[in-house]
Amino acid sequence: MQPQEENLTKSTKTHSLLVSIIIGVALFAFLLLALETISRTDWFARKVSTRSFGIYHSQFEIKWFKLEDYVKENGGVDVLLLGNSMVNTGIDPNVLSAEYEKLTGEHLRIFNFGVEGLTVSPTSVIAKILVEKYQPSAVLFVTEMRDYVAENGLTVENQLLSDEWFLAQKTAPFTLRGWLKINSSAVKYLLPFRNWSRADFPDTFLMYLRRWGDTSASGYEGDLNIGKDIDKHPDPNDPEEAENFALFQNFSIDSGRLDDLNVILNSGGSVQMVIVTEMPLYPTYFDYFGGEEVHEQYLDTLKAFVEQNGGVYLPSLGWELIPLEYRVDNHHLNIKGAPLFSSLLAEQLASLCNTEGLCMRSSLVAGVEQ
Repeated sequence: MQPQEENLTKSTKTHSLLVSIIIGVALFAFLLLALETISRTDWFARKVSTRSFGIYHSQFEIKWFKLEDYVKENGGVDVLLLGNSMVNTGIDPNVLSAEYEKLTGEHLRIFNFGVEGLTVSPTSVIAKILVEKYQPSAVLFVTEMRDYVAENGLTVENQLLSDEWFLAQKTAPFTLRGWLKINSSAVKYLLPFRNWSRADFPDTFLMYLRRWGDTSASGYEGDLNIGKDIDKHPDPNDPEEAENFALFQNFSIDSGRLDDLNVILNSGGSVQMVIVTEMPLYPTYFDYFGGEEVHEQYLDTLKAFVEQNGGVYLPSLGWELIPLEYRVDNHHLNIKGAPLFSSLLAEQLASLCNTEGLCMRSSLVAGVEQ
């Protein structure tokens, strides 16, 4: 082959390779655009409900997307319920809303954003994001003693808040992955399958689907279990209890955690009222912290702090109002306890409205009054 012919052949091959690459990239971009377009349709959303940001805490993701769907269906949200797993399984927003409307005439759109494993610290970050995005008129934060122990919940908090999705909510440096997690609908529908090659993927994915199905449209996830030996005091010498006693027995309120609570109390924006309360915990729960006297001292400090910083403190209901068979353990309620507590909580909140004028309002009405 002559040199001129050889150069022509190389040029032709190079040109063909470039054309193939361009066609391949164009085809890939077209498929991505088509998938993005289809995934944004109502038809697709009805067919496929599972989504993800790629965050390890799948229950947080379930609550996030359930709230997104709830707001789309109901035109907004008036009251956000915040807290940990006690809130998740302990308050049914539908019961709370219905009972509150019976007693006050005010119809409220209420969503349960209780997420297991979270203390007041990451909850304060989540509260700020949710308030800015959804503009509720009220926040009801159900807190407890563990929230204010500095060493408690750090592993979950650090792993959750260090995720690209959370970092992208702040002023962190731009990353394409973070941007796509927030803005691409197609990516959200694909991410649930990101670990498809792992041996435990079928089990974890089926667990995700089960918990998605068990969580109501308003964010409540009922617990079917009935606790045993709830009235039995925990034993400090029991190896299974040792960690709890070691972490909580010298209870003191961390000032940094109070700062986090203050962030929630001053949510700003559309929020006109932040109410802080506690679940009706069974007394054996307080053994970890030093007993009921320590708990009472904690409540005195909490009440003073909440009221000094513009919040509304709502005393916890008496534990004796919730039968033992309505409990999962000494701090969680089951599917019988949650409706009962939700109804009692509605009565308490309605009394606060009718006697003291401290009423939760629809965000539509509250917006007009501002």
